[in-house]
Amino acid sequence: MKSIIVIEYSIHLILLLVFYMHMFQLNSYFLKKHIHWMKNNTKKMVIQLGFILISLMLLCVNHMISMISVIILLALSIIYNMPKQKAKVPFQLTNRVKRMFLTEGILIGMVIWLGGIDTYLYIKLGILNIFSSILCMIANTINMPIEYFGQQRYIKQAKKILNEMPDLLVIGVTGSYGKTSVKNFLYKILSTKYEVLKTPKNFNTTMGVVKTIREKLKPTHQVFICEMGATKPGDIKEICGIVKPKMGIITSIGPQHLESFKTIENIIKAKFELADSVKENHGVMFLNGNDTNIANMIKENLDMKVVSYGVENKKFIYNAYDLKSSSKGLTFKIQDENKEEIALKTKLIGKHNVMNITAAMAIGNYLGIPIKNMKTSIREIQSVEHRLQLIPHGNLTIIDDSYNANPVSSKLALDTLAEFEGIKIIVTPGLIELGEEERKYNFEFGQYITEVCDYIFLVGEDHSKEVLEGIHSRKFNKRKIFVVHTPEEAVKKANKYAVKNKVTVLLENDLPDNYNV
Repeated sequence: MKSIIVIEYSIHLILLLVFYMHMFQLNSYFLKKHIHWMKNNTKKMVIQLGFILISLMLLCVNHMISMISVIILLALSIIYNMPKQKAKVPFQLTNRVKRMFLTEGILIGMVIWLGGIDTYLYIKLGILNIFSSILCMIANTINMPIEYFGQQRYIKQAKKILNEMPDLLVIGVTGSYGKTSVKNFLYKILSTKYEVLKTPKNFNTTMGVVKTIREKLKPTHQVFICEMGATKPGDIKEICGIVKPKMGIITSIGPQHLESFKTIENIIKAKFELADSVKENHGVMFLNGNDTNIANMIKENLDMKVVSYGVENKKFIYNAYDLKSSSKGLTFKIQDENKEEIALKTKLIGKHNVMNITAAMAIGNYLGIPIKNMKTSIREIQSVEHRLQLIPHGNLTIIDDSYNANPVSSKLALDTLAEFEGIKIIVTPGLIELGEEERKYNFEFGQYITEVCDYIFLVGEDHSKEVLEGIHSRKFNKRKIFVVHTPEEAVKKANKYAVKNKVTVLLENDLPDNYNV
């Protein structure tokens, strides 16, 4: 029986080690963020520890019935800890993770070896299960010198590659929202004239950029569009120190990642680290004049070359106007380099996408591409996955805007939903990573939802409480509010309204796996 218990404890330990490593990975290997996550998920952890603690207490009795009880209890615990559904962001077995697992294995081996392998083996394994939640953090701390020197080696290699390409034009793209869209739109336009490389998907961290340079950058590339993300001050400065951008664009500045940035002022400083670098490299910045925070920085005189862009403001160097928006796309006008009016059309939805397209057009035109030559590229631009992505299903149309919403982008998404005919439904778990302001922003989000939507589906209860309070403050019909476990469940229920009516469902934000445990 003890052999069965040893096997069960071993399986249980492996499941927990993989689970906590996945969560640690989703928390970007930040100790502070991971500890905060653990505090927010004590219920799950208490259940996990409860099974183990009870089993260890039963083992102390050393009786046949207690042994059988432990076997049953551990079997139930293993079933409980088995992955229940496919992860939204799959666990990546990277080299860093492999090194951490190796360190964990050494630590586990030392504990098992202590006092002899045969001495209370199942007790040792039980204790290791209890401490499984912190083993990844211990392993990460032990491995820090190795990771640091490894990262420095890769950074050095990336710099060497860039130094061998002195004519490469690096364009930095950052912003609280819109940066991925602008990156993709800019790539589409510039590719008509230049050999262009862009950072793929969400490779917008220092090591993501370094990986792109080491694995993707070729001597034939003329332009490198580098998306730059930030979760704390100094992140963008670090990336700029490697790629040395000659051109930069700040798409927007808003309340995002307030949990780590603390204040909007810190976010402004972080985003303008790109401008500081571009200035050092005697380059030019393209700035969204419609964004209040960016406009205020322009007024303070950046003492560098600035090209403004935006909509409905003749003061901007690149100004889009006569915007018309519908469920079928957008039309707008802009004056070209010869002051000739050019009419443009795109399949994208959401008026703010005109701003993003104008940003890409401004850089393209600055680099010698006539605006009239961009017509086809703009018409062919596809929506970025999970960012106001239009998915038609007969009478039911889904607007997938599930990628990490923030207070500004979520309002813009609701404005877009308002332009559609028929029944309007939102599916959302609320907004996250907004620090002390999270309750306030979710409350306001709930209030704004009532101005647009006919039915509301809240995903889960933990993060949507404040949204619900905001909804109730506007006396919204309670019969039209539903709480579901998953977005898929909400869409399935929304289908019944599409039998006789046109229905549009907005999927606004989708909590990552570390918020759904």
